[in-house]
Amino acid sequence: MSASRGKATVKDVARAAGVSVTTVSRVLNNPDLVVSEKQELVQRALQTLDYIPNQLARSLISRRSKAIGLVVPTISTVFAPTIEAIERALDHAGYAVLIHCCERDPEREFKQVRTLIERGVDGVILTGSVHVPELAALLARTKLPYVSQDVAVDLPLGPSIALDNAGALEIAIDYLHEMGHRAIAVLTGPIANTPPINDRFASAVGRIKAHGLTLPDDWLVITDDYRGVSVKAAAARLFALSHRPTAVVCTGDILALGVVSEARAQGLRTPEDLSIIGCGDTDMGHYVDPPLTTVHMPFAEMGEAAVAHLLALLEGRAPPPFMVLPARLVVRRSVARRSLTRSGLR
Repeated sequence: MSASRGKATVKDVARAAGVSVTTVSRVLNNPDLVVSEKQELVQRALQTLDYIPNQLARSLISRRSKAIGLVVPTISTVFAPTIEAIERALDHAGYAVLIHCCERDPEREFKQVRTLIERGVDGVILTGSVHVPELAALLARTKLPYVSQDVAVDLPLGPSIALDNAGALEIAIDYLHEMGHRAIAVLTGPIANTPPINDRFASAVGRIKAHGLTLPDDWLVITDDYRGVSVKAAAARLFALSHRPTAVVCTGDILALGVVSEARAQGLRTPEDLSIIGCGDTDMGHYVDPPLTTVHMPFAEMGEAAVAHLLALLEGRAPPPFMVLPARLVVRRSVARRSLTRSGLR
């Protein structure tokens, strides 16, 4: 097939460069074996013909697919920075990314990892801490290099990167306390199948009690899911109480945005009547009115670390067995200072 009738071949490149097919192959795979003059001829031909290498054929020779599998629990704004960072870092290293969304279903995740192995990926990045027991055995049996990210600190799987989820909500509670709030509610998404979120929730509860504050059971709100209608309904139940809190800490920014929206619908001003703080520092927090005070979680840095650790494994080096990335407070305008004379139950 000639270059004029379709995709250029190695023979087309060799003909255009005036060299042998063997020379073109060496330039593509072992350029150090070719003198610079012939390298230049081949490179010009490759560029002129817009030659696209056959990665499958090359992988049969090298036994490397130059592809990495990534399994995430959801394709959402929360994981977008992580996915972007992983794709950018792997692209820089010459790898393609095959992304699967398991929808927080461990059985589905297991099947997806099997599919990635069948497709010959060089390694896989797993996200989260909830897996079927068979997954670890599968990875060990196939000797597939892998890294886990966004794990709970007590549930690592292989080389793992965690976010400081417990510390993040401690930062949030301490800031609200510093701002004079003594009546603080906690609103979270489902915690049963998401250990990192459970860590945030438990840490918030523990920190409120550590400050000696009253924490009624009906100020601990767990939504059915992350849909807007569910979050707003949960916030409405909180606002309907006769003893409303002066501040609400949320385990995720998407939850905090729903609370801001429902507060406005109920005629409550943020932050004058109700202070709200999120967790995650997603882009959405910049656009709500008022802009959301939150705790920055280093999602992009986590993705970059996951890639660095996986590349180390592929190169025969041992990455750190466990890493925890710190959180930090981001102050905007959804939290107001509260006079201690006004901060009790109401």
